[in-house]
Parts: sequence; structure tokens; C-alpha cells
Amino acid sequence: MPPDGYTTVTISDETAAKLAEFVVTHNLESVAEAIDFAADAARDPETLSEAELAGLLHRKLAD
Repeated sequence: MPPDGYTTVTISDETAAKLAEFVVTHNLESVAEAIDFAADAARDPETLSEAELAGLLHRKLAD
């Protein structure tokens, strides 16, 4: 996860491939849109930071 104030994360090639597949499967326009879509679907009632959501998404896609 990036430190506060940063807006990018580094993900593995496997996670990037799964995100690309997600883009195609859900007819999205970009990987960024796929991350937003997946993060919204994974969000619990509690509020998480974007960095925490990115980490959660990474762990979910890595499984």
C-alpha cells in the first residue's frame, strides 16, 4: 500500500492480468474503472481509505 498522500500502488503481473480480465468481463473502459468497480463491490459498511481498498483488492485478486 502506498503511504498517505500517494495515489499509486505496485501490483504483481498476475494481479494486473486478473484486472485486465475483469475489465473485459464487465465491459469496463480501464483498469482504474475496474479497481473502482471491484472496490465498491468489496467495501464493507465501514469506510476504508483508497490505499486500504487497493490492498484489499490486491489480496482478493491474488487468491
